[in-house]
Amino acid sequence: MRKKLLKSTLLTLLFSLLFSINVFAAGLTQDAAGIHYQNDDGTFVKSSWVEISNLWFLFDANGVCVNPNGALAPDDTDGNYQIVTSYTPFTTTDTALLNQYLTNGSVINVDGQYFMTPSASTVIRNANRIADKTVQPVSEQQLQPEPTQETVVETPQPKQETKYVWLSATGSKYHSYDHCGNMNPKKATKVTLEKAKSLGKTACKNCW
Repeated sequence: MRKKLLKSTLLTLLFSLLFSINVFAAGLTQDAAGIHYQNDDGTFVKSSWVEISNLWFLFDANGVCVNPNGALAPDDTDGNYQIVTSYTPFTTTDTALLNQYLTNGSVINVDGQYFMTPSASTVIRNANRIADKTVQPVSEQQLQPEPTQETVVETPQPKQETKYVWLSATGSKYHSYDHCGNMNPKKATKVTLEKAKSLGKTACKNCW
């Protein structure tokens, strides 16, 4: 009788332990916010691409899929897909602008150094990319001033070409190409040289 009671008690404890353990299965889930991808440990993929059945899906900083139909390869050409996953050093001499960013949470202060949050950096980079695509070239006729009898026509200066550089996900250097050293090209960011310098980046000695 005691053996049966002991056996029954052990089985009850075993089943209790089994049902108390949270078991997560990796895969797609959906709620009111949208489609998510849950890892084996119960966490959700954020600011990253995931390959599912030979298609690539992008999940934003909130873990919501931004391309439910999937893509044949990670897309780095559309500004909407440019997601920054790291904090970017932020420098400015405009105190009012700095205070505004600190107030709205776009910039944080860490031990006296300022960093732009990934979400704010993403918005700025997308805006710059869209602006670069929409800039229309100025014709030579528009650059040429109208001649008058009392003035001498000046030869227009050639338009300076915008220089672009590459930033790694982390680090304080800018590079001339997206795979310098140990850089991951998929996480490299293309910005103007002026923008890189405004963020406090300096030239990489290996590629400049």
